[in-house]
Amino acid sequence: MTERHKELSDSWIENADHWVRAVRDGQIPSRRAGTDQAILDAISRVVGERDPVKLLDIGCGEGWLLRRVAEIPGLQGVGIDASTPLIEAARQADPVNRYEVVSYAELIEGADSLGDGFDVIAFNFALLADDSLGVLNAARGRLTGGGTIIIQTLHPEVGTLSGETRDGWRIEDFMAFEDQGWTPMPWYFRTLESWHKVVREAGLTLRELIEPTAGPGQAPMSLLMVCESES
Repeated sequence: MTERHKELSDSWIENADHWVRAVRDGQIPSRRAGTDQAILDAISRVVGERDPVKLLDIGCGEGWLLRRVAEIPGLQGVGIDASTPLIEAARQADPVNRYEVVSYAELIEGADSLGDGFDVIAFNFALLADDSLGVLNAARGRLTGGGTIIIQTLHPEVGTLSGETRDGWRIEDFMAFEDQGWTPMPWYFRTLESWHKVVREAGLTLRELIEPTAGPGQAPMSLLMVCESES
């Protein structure tokens, strides 16, 4: 694990209480404005064609996504995250779905307890390091035939506001949040071209690209990719 990877992983543990409050109290404007609904809509479109459905939420945090999709008939959810405090919060709030502490390194190495045969795998703002290819390869190996991987991430236009236009590490200081005391979090910026390359090299075909906005004429809030396995 590189120093950047350790700092990123540690931040999810150190900021766990902040994330729980931010998500559950609706403190993140872009989520209220539409990014939450965007991934929910994408999942609903995919699972509407299948019954039953096994969904794996990788980097699930405090579990909001699985709680929201639990109303879909026949859906079985599993959430994983490397942050033990976040998984504990998810379990306390949701006795129905299964949540496990699994790091991305463990996922790549096998994480046999998870099983496979997932129809849908979701990454909601959860591919934030420079090793996304390895994580996507590991995820693809757990899909059913014709399974779908849905990725929502920061839109490249957001990352270029500082004038930087190349792939590279950035720092989120959380100064825009209402409460203070957050631990700064490194994250890896990718251009649109870079995302296309990672998806392609992971053996995935991009079926749909969505740029959610808060309204007509507004700038994209995120980049959402619906991908299918090529094998």
